[in-house]
Amino acid sequence: MPKLNRDRIRGWLEDHNWSIARLAAECSALGEDPFPEGTLRNAVNGIDPMRVGRIRVICKVTAKYGDGIPYAQLVAGGGKGA
Repeated sequence: MPKLNRDRIRGWLEDHNWSIARLAAECSALGEDPFPEGTLRNAVNGIDPMRVGRIRVICKVTAKYGDGIPYAQLVAGGGKGA
């Protein structure tokens, strides 16, 4: 399982004035399973990996609110221009 690119997701959260709690709520509403805030916090902080399906839900949420983060940029080691 991949880890999130913590700088990229933290930057997006800061730019949009979102908390991890809000991201978790939006992902839970859009995805097929709930996103526990603590699990998402650990993933955003680069502590724990995250399932590919959940990363794709995060991509959908960021796209829904204007300027999505592509999967290749959202995973650790992903390129900035992907």
